[in-house]
Parts: sequence; structure tokens; C-alpha cells
Amino acid sequence: MQTQMDRGTARDALTKFAREWTERIEGWRANGQTHTERSYAQQFWSALLRCFGVIPERMDLFERDATRASTGGTGYIDFFWSGVAIGEAKSLGEDLGKAHRQALDYLSGGSINSFEWPRFVLVTDFAHLRVERMGDDPWTVEFDLADAPAHVDQLMFLAGQETVTKAEEKAASLDAAARMAALWQAVVGDEADQGVGDEAPTNPEDEDALAQEASVLLTRLLFLLYGDDAGLWEDDLFRRWVESDTTADNLGPQLQGLFNLLNTPESQRRRVPATLAKFPYVNGGIFDGSSPVPYLTAEMR
Repeated sequence: MQTQMDRGTARDALTKFAREWTERIEGWRANGQTHTERSYAQQFWSALLRCFGVIPERMDLFERDATRASTGGTGYIDFFWSGVAIGEAKSLGEDLGKAHRQALDYLSGGSINSFEWPRFVLVTDFAHLRVERMGDDPWTVEFDLADAPAHVDQLMFLAGQETVTKAEEKAASLDAAARMAALWQAVVGDEADQGVGDEAPTNPEDEDALAQEASVLLTRLLFLLYGDDAGLWEDDLFRRWVESDTTADNLGPQLQGLFNLLNTPESQRRRVPATLAKFPYVNGGIFDGSSPVPYLTAEMR
């Protein structure tokens, strides 16, 4: 879980982080201490994440078991944030290239699902940090830890702030459009005027009504998905509610209840479950009216 973090605050936090860890590293060198990977890796990643408003104790980020492609054996990823980043630390003075290859070896091993694949690879020997952005418009930057504040822009993805390339934006838009079109088609049925079951429309007026209901449903769902990402409420609140509070059998009625709640000012709500109480009142009429939610299948969910 993380809070919103502005660039200036992140840079100040990185300055403190770099100073404290540089002093610690100087102490290691003075004492001839080189085996630092296992003792300090989790502390290092936690301290770095805190610079960007991430509270690591509230997330399962460390020592994830994964299969290595090169050996087929199982190991432990130092730091793994699903969909965001993978991190590997090596002891002071060791080759960062080795740590990078190990991270990619875990990603290629088959135990990391495609939807979990991170966009960034972070590797460190504590004195240096290398950041690689994968995918479209890739880049790599490597710097001394003391210089970390000067590279705050390359690390702001840890605060959920990242410049998306036009190619990625286009691909995401096309994928989203295809998914919503498939959902709309599933609701209204293929060639609805030719019949798609016992309740298929039998005249143009009924078919238009079904299409209208589907359009209202998708408009509302798009708003909720937008709200998850735009800070209208807690991050992924709608997604988490669907995953934890609904099933394929009750999704339709549950959505109808959520829509009614969103159309009700907080002062007029009574006996609302805690998970639903987190959703604010949404004015503007998008959830106004009695457009019914159609039956939704497991695939639609």
C-alpha cells in the first residue's frame, strides 16, 4: 500500500536514504565486510520503497519462490512487486550483470504468470543501483547510490508515476476497447434479432432496450474502473470488491446494489457493509435511474 508522493518529497527522501546507506557502506568497507546480500537486502529494498510512499509491511514483496529457467531449480527472488518491478541484490562489489541475469532467469522460469510480469528490473550491490525499463521504449540507467536523488525521475514508477509511451497507450486502449466490446456483445448476444435463447428479443423495440441496458452497464463499469486508477477512492477498490465480495452467481445483484449505493449520499445511507462504505457518493446522474443489471455469467465476471 502506498500514499501519493510528489517528486520533491521523493527526492528529499532519496537524499536521506542515500546518505544513510552510503555511511553504512563505508563502515562495511572499513571493517572488510563483503557478504552483505542476505543480511541487508530486505532492509535496503524496504528503505528504497519508503522513499516513494510504499509501506512494505503491508505488501508481500520479499523472498518469493520462483523457478530458474537455466536450471529448473527453485530459488527466492529478493524483491518482487507484481506488475511493477523485480529486484535482486548482490554483495558489495559483486557484478551487477550477474544480478540482472539472475532476475531475468527467474522471470523466464515459467512460475511467474504473464499478468504479473514486471516493467522494471532493479539490481544493486548496495553501492550502485541499476534500473532497467523493459517493454516498449526500454532504457537502462546505472548510478552510484550517493547519486540516487539525481535519478528520482527514473525511480518515480515506484510511486505509481510513470510516463507511458504512445505505443503502450495505444495497445492498452485497443485491448480495453476489445474487452468492453466483447462484454457488450456477451450481454446483448450475437445477432440478437435472430434469437439467442429463450429470452432473446423478438422485436426491434425489445432489442433496442437490451442494447440500451448493456450500454448503461458498460458506461458505469468504465467509470468504476477509471475511479480505481484516478484516485476517486482507494486504489483498486472496485476490483478488490468484485474479487472478494462477489461470485459469478451474485455479481448482477451485487452490482445493482453498488450502483444504488453510489447514487445515495453518505448522509442517507443505512447499515452499509464496511467494504461498500468506502465508495463515495457520485453525483451527476451516472448511477441515477432504474436500468436493470442483466444476468452475468462467470466468463463476464
